[in-house]
Amino acid sequence: MIKRLLLVLLISSVLASAQTTAFGTKATANATAPAVTDATAPATKGASKAVEEEVDNSVVITPFRSLTPAEAKTSRTFQLSKVNKLGFTETTRELQRLYSAFATQRIIDGSPAGSSKATGYLATVNYALVQDLGDNRFLAKAAWPATGPNEVLAAGVDTMAVLLLDKPAKVGDTGKITGMHVGTVALRFTANYAPLAGKRFTLRREAFVECATLEDSPAGLQKFVEAVIAGAEMSATTNEQISCKKCGGLGQIREPQKGSLTDKLTPCAECTKGKVIVSVETKFVP
Repeated sequence: MIKRLLLVLLISSVLASAQTTAFGTKATANATAPAVTDATAPATKGASKAVEEEVDNSVVITPFRSLTPAEAKTSRTFQLSKVNKLGFTETTRELQRLYSAFATQRIIDGSPAGSSKATGYLATVNYALVQDLGDNRFLAKAAWPATGPNEVLAAGVDTMAVLLLDKPAKVGDTGKITGMHVGTVALRFTANYAPLAGKRFTLRREAFVECATLEDSPAGLQKFVEAVIAGAEMSATTNEQISCKKCGGLGQIREPQKGSLTDKLTPCAECTKGKVIVSVETKFVP
């Protein structure tokens, strides 16, 4: 009798243990899962919503491709004391032309001389401001002509660019500036204009700094001449058309043909109608 009782108790305990561990755990998990889910769901939802609402509005502008001005292929000297004298090429008209080039290559700054050589090519930029990047920096839809020796800076037509303006402005403003091209920059920002609003990405764009050039006027030319006579070192870089050396300015190359009295004429690949455009630096001396 005692043995049967012990056997019944043993079987009962094994069944109770199985119910508590294997199935009980599963049952408990099924029972408590909703409670745990209910407790944590709001927090997770709130956290994800906070992450979605958090937008990185920082703006990072870093140099991507610095400007490397093309060097002049040749140089010459313009002597002021020879202007309009018989037998010399220096003329008043040539001086005015070169001074106009000089004036567009210099910007007014705080230096004692009142101007400095521009580090980049100057261009007239038409713009429509699209986004404010802070500190008078703007992303703009802009257009500018090709500039620099041999048009090293390609023209832009409805092209996105980064502008640094002298005066405060606001999105939507349009206008025209004289801008100094400072190269290509990598712009990391979050767009806030359609259809890209809210998206963060990197753009590589041309960058311009608004500046003022020297005054191209008779008074400015007079000051320029006086500065050169006083010993100031001045130079201007221009594109000049010169005769092609390869074809002798003919625009064609003659090739003798065996058994023929006439030569074969081949267009010169290095020039246009016998002329080539070269970058020339003109230095001014008294």
